[in-house]
Amino acid sequence: MPIIQLLAPSEARKIAAGEVIERPAHMVKELVENAIDAGATSISLYADHAGKKQLRIIDNGCGMDKDDARTCFLPHATSKITHLHDLETINTFGFRGEALASIAAISKVTLISKRMGDQLGIKITYTEDSVVSEEQIACPPGTEFIIDELFYNTPARKKFLKSDETEWHAIQQTMHAFCFSHPGVHFKLYHNEKLILNAPSVATARDRAAQIWGPDVSSFFVPLTKEKQDNGIYISGFITNHQFWRYGKTHINFFVNNRWVKNTELGKSLLKGYLGVLPPDRFPGALLFFNINQAEIDVNIHPKKEEVRFSKPGILTTVLTNAVKETLSGTVNKRFQNATAQVLEPAFMPTIKPQTLPAYTPWPMTEHKITMPDIFDLEPSALPPLTGRPSTNSGGADSTVQESEQSHLSDNQSLQNYITDKFENPLLLSLSKDASQRWKSGTIQTYRVLGQLMNTYILCAHHNELVIVDQHAAHERILYERRASYFDEAHGSLLLFPERIRLSPQLVQHLLTVQEFFGTQGIHFDALGDNEIAVRSAPPQLRGPSLTTVLTDAAYFIEEHGSLDRAAFNSKFNEHVHSHMACKAAVKAGDQLTQQAMEQLITDLMTVDNRFICVHGRPTLWSIGKQELEKKFRRN
Repeated sequence: MPIIQLLAPSEARKIAAGEVIERPAHMVKELVENAIDAGATSISLYADHAGKKQLRIIDNGCGMDKDDARTCFLPHATSKITHLHDLETINTFGFRGEALASIAAISKVTLISKRMGDQLGIKITYTEDSVVSEEQIACPPGTEFIIDELFYNTPARKKFLKSDETEWHAIQQTMHAFCFSHPGVHFKLYHNEKLILNAPSVATARDRAAQIWGPDVSSFFVPLTKEKQDNGIYISGFITNHQFWRYGKTHINFFVNNRWVKNTELGKSLLKGYLGVLPPDRFPGALLFFNINQAEIDVNIHPKKEEVRFSKPGILTTVLTNAVKETLSGTVNKRFQNATAQVLEPAFMPTIKPQTLPAYTPWPMTEHKITMPDIFDLEPSALPPLTGRPSTNSGGADSTVQESEQSHLSDNQSLQNYITDKFENPLLLSLSKDASQRWKSGTIQTYRVLGQLMNTYILCAHHNELVIVDQHAAHERILYERRASYFDEAHGSLLLFPERIRLSPQLVQHLLTVQEFFGTQGIHFDALGDNEIAVRSAPPQLRGPSLTTVLTDAAYFIEEHGSLDRAAFNSKFNEHVHSHMACKAAVKAGDQLTQQAMEQLITDLMTVDNRFICVHGRPTLWSIGKQELEKKFRRN
């Protein structure tokens, strides 16, 4: 008896379908591409349980007659090509005739279609590679696909589907890509009968970014255009300027001949153009369209046509990197020229009157005494008012000192940035009574603070060494370690006016999934409509831009890493949020600190674990030994 046997055609099609359709988002991609090829100007998608239970796509394209409606489900049935060499000039999305045949092999499909001018349309129900029913019905021109029970007959595929959240996120990404590549098409997206996205036709991809990501993101986009005639490469679209970045790549989209593609080399060349512009491990936004001779690319290397191969990739990546650099440079130069022109314009020249500056009076540091409570040991109701100034005690020498300080505030405000409204007393977060007592008792080896360098580094003398401490990195580590013992029991104080943060609808939904987690961190918020949240309480050190940044970055982190399994995601997300809360609450480079503030920061740094690196892996301090100093001065 022979060992090798031919599979039944129906079984072979089920197996082959898994190469084209792995998840609901792949069905969305294939069906929307067909709708666009059919000339649709309006496309609506309805998803039930992230498409696992049902997907429904309605378009107003050219439609099909009854013969085409029967044929379209057959393997390799296509209207796009007739010979292999047609692939060199193909300019449509679907062309191999595999998508509908694959979908029909692993789900239950209902097709309703009607051509413009026909009196009646056709309705066909297709299951298990056969037509179950067929009838003529009244319907509007266009095509409607209803796909029920994906992978109902292939349980081996079905068990690898992700959670509804993850699959829905993939569908949204796919639909957003179509929105960007076809701004003239009106897209609607529904999930579990709720309208999630309504994107009417607009003029440009930048306008689409405003619809999907919000004006706070689209305002950072600048146009990019680079044409290179000798190689037949034309790049257009938009990239974000130097003021925008995210922690993930969710805002980077590439389109080759209007097809959304994934290409590692394009991503690397884009980031190369941003070298020296963005902080490390930060990513820009980009909506880039590559118009290339069809003969120079191969879109048929991937079963799902998600990837593309270039015949001359080196030239393309070089052109892209140079275009990004030129665009960023031109944007900065343009702003500088505009600013210069405005300053030189007589109408904008201010009238400056001579003023006599008050005489400089040194801050009485030697007599200065401030009683600074440890915020980690206090309930929110017991916190001192965050006015940026010490509270005034009645009588005594301390009161005299504070009155003396107040008399100098108007003249020497910059001298006390340690207690300024700018960062709302963040050093209060790092104080430790136990640490102070151990310092005074000599149980902690003392570091003698010499001063502050460039309002960023604290210089200390320690035995025969000069120790240089990065004030932001050190304070960040202190806050992180102090909060580590009660990450799940942190408290926030009620805000007098709720902080309103505007986000895209999908980001708001992401934050609502971790609403309980943020509650344990002292941050309580609620949704205001689909694209805004209102923060009712937050830790005292997080206010304004810092609070907005923490929540916004958390939403983008969920969007970027939502596909991870739950245990891995929870671990990464907890670490991400806690480290960013510590980072935003810490003193910043450029904040001027008093002598007492610097001494307290060094004291607390010496009492925490992992004191030599911040939560992002940067060093908090380093030292120059006596031998190295003597070598520099040629004493040794």
